[in-house]
Amino acid sequence: MLDRWVQYYGLVPVEIPGTVHVNRIFKRSRVEASKFGKVDTYCFVNYMKENATGEYLKSFSNQVFDFAMGHRTGNPLGFGAMLVVYPLLVVDNISNDLHSTINTYCPKHFAAAEYPSIYDITSGNLYYYQKTPVWGALYYGTYRRETFKFYSPQSWSDVSGNKS
Repeated sequence: MLDRWVQYYGLVPVEIPGTVHVNRIFKRSRVEASKFGKVDTYCFVNYMKENATGEYLKSFSNQVFDFAMGHRTGNPLGFGAMLVVYPLLVVDNISNDLHSTINTYCPKHFAAAEYPSIYDITSGNLYYYQKTPVWGALYYGTYRRETFKFYSPQSWSDVSGNKS
């Protein structure tokens, strides 16, 4: 279902190389006036059955961000180009450690964003950084909205007309 859903937002599947340990990768490239040029958006999805820790979330997020940096093409970041990476960790039950980490983890990059989230299967809740850092004031609202659009079953239901 996720594959069809992200295609609704213009993302297409990317072949997963052996060096990246994820279940799905999706990408969208488009010109966005609000971001002053071409924006490459990557979504990475990884299901972790057990033992997901805050350190794992940080490592996963950083790994897929580095992959996206090496995979993107075009102008240098900040000169008519921007990169946005949405890593999603899917877990059966979110731990206190993961919950604490997602509420505090806010990596900073030049002309790029790394905005991880966690989907808890048991509760159906989607978790992501809720605050807005001063340096991210222009874009963090968009990152939260896009994370919700891409990964929330509530969003999928609303758009598909299956509102309950």
